[in-house]
Parts: sequence; structure tokens; C-alpha cells
Amino acid sequence: MRGAGVSLALLLWAAGPMTASAQTLPPTSSAAALNPHGIASFTLGRQLKSAAAGALRLDPAAALIGPGCDERDQVTVNLNVSGHAMTVMAMATADGHIEEIIALPHGLAVSLPDAAACRASGVSFARSLSGTLGPFSDADPVMKAVSEEFAFVFPQRARAVARWFAGGRTCDLALQFGSKSGP
Repeated sequence: MRGAGVSLALLLWAAGPMTASAQTLPPTSSAAALNPHGIASFTLGRQLKSAAAGALRLDPAAALIGPGCDERDQVTVNLNVSGHAMTVMAMATADGHIEEIIALPHGLAVSLPDAAACRASGVSFARSLSGTLGPFSDADPVMKAVSEEFAFVFPQRARAVARWFAGGRTCDLALQFGSKSGP
């Protein structure tokens, strides 16, 4: 019976971290400053390690630096940015400098009736950021294999993006600074 108790304890211990990490964690109560080159300490060109250290007070997850889905070093944190709870990802070049920042608003990937409604959602999102990032202009829509992308470009080249997926009738939003260099 002792073996069963140990097995149960190990099972519960192993499940604990998975359960916690699978939950949507609330963003920090501290607001993260938005600027034309990034969010909080995550700014284009800054050393990723230094930026992560600067963000620790906002989200302890900033201590976790490692390869992201495209193998670049990445930090992912949850922050409150301009009134939006967002997951913010900062990705670095091989020499450790931030080259791209993508912020995904929580709860704004929604089911909508059509691409026009998705575009309108993107315009609304861009307007909510324009007080800090400045006026935005419409970029030409981009048709991709499974989505249509609407971008709203701010003066310093930050972009609010709305992506329409007709197959699932969903729309997601993002704020992007910079882009991946290389292939």
C-alpha cells in the first residue's frame, strides 16, 4: 500500500505544475509602459537579458529566457499594456539583441462573421494604442494560405495586426515591433 501512496503523491506532484502552467495566468497589476519602440523594458535593439531583468518586477516569468518556437532566444510575460491584458513575447538575434516584440491581447481572438468585421476590430485595437504610438495608416491587406491580414502601421513602424481566418471564422489581434531578420 505504501507504494500506491508514493505513486499517488508523485502523480499529484507531477500534475501540479502542469495544471498551474496550463491555466491562464492573470496579468500583473502594474501597468507596463508602451512606447514607439516596444513595451516596458522590452525595446528593439536592447539586450534581451537586460530587458528581462528590468521586467522581473512586472512578471516573474521574465526570468525564463530560452529558445522559442523559431529557436530564437525569447522571453514571454503577461503585462497590462494600455488597458489591455497582453502576452508579450520578445525575441532576440543570435547576439542577444531584441529584434522583434509581439504582444497578443488576452480574449481578443474572437469569432466574427466576416473579414470586414475582423478589419474593424483591428482598427478599434489600433485606435486604442494611437494615443501613445501616434496616428496609424492602413497597409494593403495580405492574403495568405489560410488567413487575410490587415495591418495598421504607426509612425515608428510598430504595427497593429488583425488576422482573419475564414475557415474557422475567427479573428486574432497583435501588436508587433520589428521583425525576424534573416530567412
